Amino acid sequence: MKSILILATNLQQASYRLRIAALIEPLRQRGIELVVQIRPRNIIARRRLLQSAGRFDAVIIQRKFLSPSEARLLRKTAHKIILDIDDALMFHNRPVGMISRLRTRRGFAATAQILDHLVAGNQYLADQFRQLRPDLPCSILPTVVDVATYPQKIHKPSTSPRLVWIGSSSTLPYLAEALPALEEAAKIVPGLKLTIIADRALTSDHLPIELIPWSQSTEQHDLLRGDIGIAPTPRDPWTLGKCGFKIIQYMAAGLPVIASPIGANAEIITEGQTGHLPPAYADWPGLIAKLAKDVELRQKMGEAGRSRAMAHFSLPTAIRAWEAIL
Repeated sequence: MKSILILATNLQQASYRLRIAALIEPLRQRGIELVVQIRPRNIIARRRLLQSAGRFDAVIIQRKFLSPSEARLLRKTAHKIILDIDDALMFHNRPVGMISRLRTRRGFAATAQILDHLVAGNQYLADQFRQLRPDLPCSILPTVVDVATYPQKIHKPSTSPRLVWIGSSSTLPYLAEALPALEEAAKIVPGLKLTIIADRALTSDHLPIELIPWSQSTEQHDLLRGDIGIAPTPRDPWTLGKCGFKIIQYMAAGLPVIASPIGANAEIITEGQTGHLPPAYADWPGLIAKLAKDVELRQKMGEAGRSRAMAHFSLPTAIRAWEAIL
């Protein structure tokens, strides 16, 4: 039985739940035990944990950069070091001060230098590390879902077709940026509505919006309230590192998708087959109208999307990939 130490930061974070926790039992059945330890806040306790790394066959750092001193200590004690990352942590998604930026750059550089292997959620993230370590072995592994647990949408004609968006307060501004285009779509699609699955919603005088509070236990079924999944995404260093998780969820649920062609979005969606990647928000109303009015096209794209999710973005894919890496 191989024993792998997982250095985690937040067990409630979706990244941990989907990229690590879901693998624990399947990998144990394959002779690989994942031992999860929360990174202590106390410096002394943290150093003791890093010093224990030699008792394991490998260490996986989950979505975190180490300080230079921590990186040096871990490199002295660990047999193999792997970083699993699905966000552009080398950048920031909000304004921060110079000290925070410097600390991030130092942590990024120090962590990159000690790695034996990188598991990145998309190619953009791998490229950031390759700028520092051109020889660094990398595996591209998107954040996946257990597609088999998602109920599949059966599309039917509707007098009130629904767009659906799932996310959180941190990404709600991306949806707000696209709202004028969605309101334009409402002018040409009678009865169009928007369902938001999140912790809060937007308001509009021109597009009816329904808020469904996000819940891990109900999100799969809540997606079925929608007919078209949407993922508007601005272009910046942070969003280029996003791994398109909501798109994979939409496809698992059998929904056609309209998304901005940013980062992993363009790697996940097959244009014209599982959805559309309009380059500008001005193109969204026409595509929304096309899908809203054509139930057979929605069903065809939804089925193609679910099949693609099952083949490339489902839990068994991640299990096989990690088994090979470890």
